[in-house]
Amino acid sequence: MFRTPIRFRAARRGALRRIARGAWVACALGVIAARAGAQAAVDPRVAPRAAELEREGERQVATDLLGRYLAVAPDDGRAWFQLGRFYLLDARDWHAAGHGGDPDGLLYLDFSATAFDQAIRLLVDSAAVYRDMTEMERALVFVEDSGWDAARERRPRSDAPPPPPFVLELGTNLLNSCPASGVLLTGGELETFSVWYVSLESSVRPDVTPIRPELYATDSLYRRAMAQELGVDATLPVRRALAVVAARRPVCLTPFTDTAAAPPLAWQPFRLVRVASPTERGTEPLSFVEITRAVRTGTGTWVPETRAVYDRAAAFNSLLCGSLVLVSGDSPPPACRR
Repeated sequence: MFRTPIRFRAARRGALRRIARGAWVACALGVIAARAGAQAAVDPRVAPRAAELEREGERQVATDLLGRYLAVAPDDGRAWFQLGRFYLLDARDWHAAGHGGDPDGLLYLDFSATAFDQAIRLLVDSAAVYRDMTEMERALVFVEDSGWDAARERRPRSDAPPPPPFVLELGTNLLNSCPASGVLLTGGELETFSVWYVSLESSVRPDVTPIRPELYATDSLYRRAMAQELGVDATLPVRRALAVVAARRPVCLTPFTDTAAAPPLAWQPFRLVRVASPTERGTEPLSFVEITRAVRTGTGTWVPETRAVYDRAAAFNSLLCGSLVLVSGDSPPPACRR
């Protein structure tokens, strides 16, 4: 039977002031989106201006700007997208700040999901992927409370649309590149998202444990949960913890993993990853069908980022060059041009 995690229950039992405010904001977003006929025309300058303010360190000012604007121009999909992205960043900052503050991370994720839903409705590129990123951040809260296995088996599922097929293919390929019972460190946002989504939403490679090394180094709740999963002392820093793990399990690095988190071991290229302490390597096939189709048709906002992961992998493993010819189209990976 499903048991709501302690911190999920605690969030629901928060102060009445916080709940009332959160309910009002969520209700306001829904009312704004449902209004028939905008009171003002869409202003294409607002979303870029909000993004610029966020880059300048004024995210709250940018959020307030978008809130006021969307109250009178609810059909601006780019503005909804930026609002959702800001709330997603707020949720990540909540983790970085020690899981304190008001509102909490889950409430920020509720706001983010609502905003991205409106961006999807208005057919904004990347909105569906970011909507799924919101769900992966919600899964992170579940992992911190109940552990990785519980998140795979019992966390609430979302009805958000799935990511593009070539993103799912990337996550599957990265998981299938890690040997049996491996620990897979992920680096870039797309790598992490694709691996987490495939691992949590499907039955692909349940023997592989994904690790976000930057969170392991900075987030005490995540480190505690994953240290228990890995069977190591939670007080160990990430490099020492992984060195202990590598004595009994293969450890794998995705192409964009920050090697500062990796212990000083003998790393060997294998498929899309680098592996330490390899055991018998798996035979699950890699697939480049979806990314090849996306490159040929020129569709998919995340195609350049996905190709960058494959290109980076080829820089470590020249054996990939033959497989990546079709993926690369007219521009093969730099490592394959020599």
